[in-house]
Order: sequence, then structure tokens, then C-alpha cells
Amino acid sequence: MTYLNQWRKAFSILCVLVFAYPALAAVEPTVGSDTESIVPAPFRGDTPGSTLSIRYDDWSLMLEHIVLETGHSDRSSVSKAQPMSGSKIFRGGGGSSGIEGNRVDFYALMGSNTKVLDGLRDDLAKVPSVLPLKSLNRDEQLAYWLNLYNVTMVGQIMEVFPESSLKKFYFTDDADKALWDEKVVTVAGIPLSLNDIHHKILIPKFHDPLIMYGLFQGVIGGPNLRAEAYQGASVWYQLKKNAREFVNSNRGALVRERILRTSVFYQVNAALFPDFDRDMRAHLLEYASPTFAEKIETGSTVVGTGQRNWFIADLYGGHRARSSANTNSAALLGAIRTGGGAGAAGDAGGGAGGAIESPWVASLESQSFKASRFPVHTMEFLERLKKRNRENRDGQVDVEEYDDEEAETGPTS
Repeated sequence: MTYLNQWRKAFSILCVLVFAYPALAAVEPTVGSDTESIVPAPFRGDTPGSTLSIRYDDWSLMLEHIVLETGHSDRSSVSKAQPMSGSKIFRGGGGSSGIEGNRVDFYALMGSNTKVLDGLRDDLAKVPSVLPLKSLNRDEQLAYWLNLYNVTMVGQIMEVFPESSLKKFYFTDDADKALWDEKVVTVAGIPLSLNDIHHKILIPKFHDPLIMYGLFQGVIGGPNLRAEAYQGASVWYQLKKNAREFVNSNRGALVRERILRTSVFYQVNAALFPDFDRDMRAHLLEYASPTFAEKIETGSTVVGTGQRNWFIADLYGGHRARSSANTNSAALLGAIRTGGGAGAAGDAGGGAGGAIESPWVASLESQSFKASRFPVHTMEFLERLKKRNRENRDGQVDVEEYDDEEAETGPTS
């Protein structure tokens, strides 16, 4: 049996593990009674009080190994990207969000690992064919859709990786480049794109602004990909943590020249903010730090959606070029969430069932950034990150107005 088939068999048996309890009557919505009538029929309804749950052990395990959690923003700004001497490789994105946002080691997913990722996506997509989603409570359903969206999003990025910017794939009429509109996954017999999951399922079914913070967009300027899967029992807590990080970063919102400048992704989710200016302001105040809340209340006059950073949220900026100036990465590993290896799998999803001894771990380790030397531009990013996080712990935080214009030229080759 091949490595991939072994992994998929283990995943089918253990990773998406459902704990069965006495069946409860599912609640079906009255068509036209609320926005859930927009949702495709197989995904409507829920069972309040259901104790059925889904585990996402292998997805959590992958995330632990490939996601670098950068910590909270101090709202500092870094210089615009400049090319390295004698090279066309840039040292990484600059501007007001150049040192913000979690990074992903997409290189660890190249080669045969891309097939493993696709297998995970396809097996998650099969769950509603075995367990109708209406038999789950709403929190479990939300966690399921967020995990499926993010697995699919990472897989879509791998279709075009390495790329330094995803902007041309986000705003395009070219079907071959429309990563968000491609019908890439089939759930309960219905072909779905990322935008279908986002705008035809999640928004009309849950209609809560917090859901946008669980949708990884693959770019630095978007909400973070967490180093763990979403779980039904804790999904709202996880989303609130992402919301606080994003709102209080230059990626999410800032006040400049008395104008409250917000992320373009709030405009993408405008359906969640019917009275956009008023609802946006109220939402930001709910999650803003006291200092930023004061700026919103006293210093802002207009909500604008000018914040954006389309650089890929890749640890290497889409390029892993090396040079003789590279230094050993061991001294910086303390700045990186490294994950727990195979032994961590038993705790990834909680509940009973034991650990999953997935062959993924050994394969991932062979390509992970943890086992390599960093290129110069990545070393510089990690040095700045380590310094910022150390200063944050010491309480040295600057909250000022910054130029939100990101460099349009990112890491290119």
C-alpha cells in the first residue's frame, strides 16, 4: 500500500471521527423565513443540543508544522521592499503590515505532499455524505465549513505556488486564474468553490461578522491561518482571538489623517455589515484595544477600505533562494511555533480515540523550514519579528498613525 493510500485510510478511520449519541430531531428552516433559505438544501438545518462532533487531527497536525505564528502587531511600519544586492529577489514586503500576520511554509507542501493535502480536502468533503450536516449543532457545522474552506484554500494556493502576490488571482475574469471561483470541491453532490462556501453557505447560514476571521485568504493582509484546526466546542473562542488580532493590526484597521481605514476584506464581507459605516465602527469597537478604541471614537470621521497587502503569506515570500550570506537558523527557532511531532496528534482533536500515527509527519519534516537554513530575506524578517515580540513582552509598544500604502512590488524573481 502506498504512503498516500495508507494516510487516506488512517484519515478515513480516525481523523474525521464522529462520536454518536442518541439521534435528535433536526431543525429545518422554513423556506423564505430567513437568509438560510439561500443555502443549498443539503446544508440547511441543524440539531440544537446534538453532541455529535468531528475531529480534525491530521489537519491540526499539518498546521502545527507549517504555520509560523507571528504574534500581535505593535503597529510598527517597516521600510518598503528593496531588492537584494546583485539579485532580483526582494527582501520581503514592507509598509505598515510588512511584519504582521502568520506565515505558512508552503514549500513543505510541494511535491507528493500536495497530493496528501488534496486527499485531506477530498475526505473532508465526503463527511456530509456519511453524516448529514443537519444532524450536527451549528457550532460543529461552522467548524466543519471553516476547516474545509482553509484546506481548500491552501490547496488552491499550491496550484499557483510559488507566487509573490495573489492579487491577480483575486481580481480576475480569467477562469484559469480564478482560484476563488473554481468549483474545486464537491460536497453532498454539489460542486462548490471557495466563494460558494463563503457567500452562499457561511454568510447566509451564520450571518455573524466573526466568520470572516476564520477564512484564510492566503495573503498577509487577510485574517490569520491558525496553527490548529477549528473545533466545534471552541470555534467562537478561536474566531474571537483571530478577530482581536486582526482588528488591532495595521492589516485590519488604523486611523490615518482622521480617517478610519479598514481592510478591503471588510468590504468583501459587506453583507455582514448592512449599514456599513455604522456597523463596521461598532464591530471594530467591540474588539479594539482601549487605545485603538479611543482613536476610533475621537479621531475618525470616515470609514475607508484602503488597507491591503496582497503579498502571499509565505515564510519565504514565495521564493526560497539562498545565498552565501545565509546563516544557521537554529538561533531563531525559539521565535517559531514548531509543533509537537507525532506525539502531539493525540491531543489535537480532544476526546477519545487515541493518537493518529500519520506518515505525514515524517514527510513534512523532510521539507519543513525547521530543518533548513533560511534565505537572507527570511532571516531579516525573523530577526525583526523576534525583536518586536521581545519588545512587546517588555511593554514597549508604539501606537501611531502610519502610511498604509503597501509596496506594490513584492518578492519577485
